[in-house]
Amino acid sequence: MNTRHHGIVRNSGHIRHSRLIALTALASLAGLAPSNSALAFPPPYVMVIDGKEQPCPDVQMGDPAVVDRIIAESKDNSLVMSYMHSLTFDIGARLTGSAAAEKANNWAMEQYKTMGIDNAHLEQWGTIPVRFDRGPSTGKVLLRKEKPADDDKDDKAPPKVEYEDLRDMQFTTLAWTAGTDGPVRGPVVREPKTQEEFDKVKNSLKGAWVLIQAPPALGQRGVRNLARARHEMRADALSKVAKGTDPATLTIPEQLALQPVAGFISTSRDERVWTGAASNWRDLDADHLPKDVEVIIRLSDYDYINSRLTDHDPIEVEFDLANHFTKGPIPVYNTVAEIRGSQKPDEVVIISAHLDSWNGPGSQGCTDNGTGSVVTLEAARLLMAVHAKPLRTIRFINYTGEEQGLLGSHGYVEAHKSEMDKISAVFVDDGGTNYEGGLPAAENMVQMLAEATAPTNNVFYSDTDKKFMNVNVRNTGKKIDTHGSSDHASFNAVGVPGFFWDEVGRADYPYGWHTQNDRYDLAIPEYLVQSAANAAITAYRLACADTLLPRAVKEPEVKHADSKPEPKQPQGASKDSHAAAPASK
Repeated sequence: MNTRHHGIVRNSGHIRHSRLIALTALASLAGLAPSNSALAFPPPYVMVIDGKEQPCPDVQMGDPAVVDRIIAESKDNSLVMSYMHSLTFDIGARLTGSAAAEKANNWAMEQYKTMGIDNAHLEQWGTIPVRFDRGPSTGKVLLRKEKPADDDKDDKAPPKVEYEDLRDMQFTTLAWTAGTDGPVRGPVVREPKTQEEFDKVKNSLKGAWVLIQAPPALGQRGVRNLARARHEMRADALSKVAKGTDPATLTIPEQLALQPVAGFISTSRDERVWTGAASNWRDLDADHLPKDVEVIIRLSDYDYINSRLTDHDPIEVEFDLANHFTKGPIPVYNTVAEIRGSQKPDEVVIISAHLDSWNGPGSQGCTDNGTGSVVTLEAARLLMAVHAKPLRTIRFINYTGEEQGLLGSHGYVEAHKSEMDKISAVFVDDGGTNYEGGLPAAENMVQMLAEATAPTNNVFYSDTDKKFMNVNVRNTGKKIDTHGSSDHASFNAVGVPGFFWDEVGRADYPYGWHTQNDRYDLAIPEYLVQSAANAAITAYRLACADTLLPRAVKEPEVKHADSKPEPKQPQGASKDSHAAAPASK
């Protein structure tokens, strides 16, 4: 009896038979064969180009039986969610340079070795001056209650103070900024705006948490940039006074920076709190670490505090921020493994994803980018499990440093400059838990990529979405129309075809992206199963093709005598999803 699992017939012969039926009908509609006859030698796969299905020609791209075994193995024995559970629960969020990131590098290496890839190793791409780790952190709002003293003989005994927990908060701090030395509790004082307001509350600031007025809704990048700017402003204020500036000449925010407050509280203007990094993280001096504390809370927590203050309730807040620094230099790594090519081992197809994540409280680094990391691992396992023997080498890379500006992939490119001409293609999975649903491609690459991805089509069916999880190759003209906000850009910059998979599906990526919500339960198993199988199939078929993938056609550079050359964009420049400078994405 044939059974189905995640929308695929388990028996590989039935897989190909179902394709034959579909392709016969497709060919009939296209006028390639009579409607009442079967194709004598039908192509086994369907390509999708610019949203349209068409028969895939019979090309030499490896053994179809290997492809069928990859599909069957992915559906019957997938370990992708097992990898995800280990990565998110046993290791957790993985800030570049942190102990967790190094643990993840070693964990990934051991997974490759367990599969039988004995050349798995760590490649150091640089160092950072100070390691930043987070321990368990908490934040809560409390109600201060005063009760008469129990001493009946002394009417002047101070009242007994008790606290009632009112609300747990969700929050973050920028990475590489100060935390607290254990729980720090204090009253909340609204940020004064004028000199008169400042003078009025000045004597109440010692040990208090200053509530910064909520900014306009600015989105993730705006919130993080404002927090960075405030940290820089407060550091500059201390420096000015140390050099002799009269504090009375400073702005109100600068004067606040000189006060012995417990810290500052700002809001994201959203129920998500986004984690980023201090702007000077690569220049930190372990002997002169920042002491300025700012906590970013979600909007509902901010509104709650503001409302209780308006009602004159005697509330206080308490934060326990376990931010830890370790003096460097701290080495930082990519994890690399490969299946050596049997005939052209010096030519390479790369499957890759970044292993690092932001590490705000609550986050497990699931969809950015635990998903791509485990897809890369599972793709390697699938190829090893079916004993694939690609003609070219298939290499697997788990980068770190991506969130801070594509640092790991840039370091890889720099260390392997002599190999770039022999790299056929680099694929990056970094778009969350949706499935690998397509690629942008230069026009001279479209056919070959469509042929390579064709076996994935009309095989992986989503019972939830009521459709096949197919791969659409998009013709974007002379160039690969992509962005610069993930690790493929490091390869595109040196002329190597780098691809960021189009992620298609029902997942709400912004909900978890860089936020406290980025946890294991956001992962969608059927999408990750498809993605891992597709990555393995695509790499295998390209690795067995007659030629390397064509390079995009370079357009001639136009120079004008009266113009200056445009300044080069920093490596890792990006759209809003990743900050433009290498300091932080």
